[in-house]
Amino acid sequence: MKTIFYYYNRYAGLVFRYSDGNGGHIEQCYMFYSFRDALQKFRKEFGLQRKHIRLVDLYKEPLTCSTKSKK
Repeated sequence: MKTIFYYYNRYAGLVFRYSDGNGGHIEQCYMFYSFRDALQKFRKEFGLQRKHIRLVDLYKEPLTCSTKSKK
């Protein structure tokens, strides 16, 4: 499955890591771009436009429900 993982590094750069599922990968960092502009630029530079690619935030906390159900 084609996937772009992304995160912000300690220098506030937006890092994209692309994996095509067949061993191919690309890593690129963007500074001073909005998320949307950086993603569009990344996809254009590496010919990934108009392709179905899953986007995953590497450091996003999973959503969990902390309330207990009543019986």
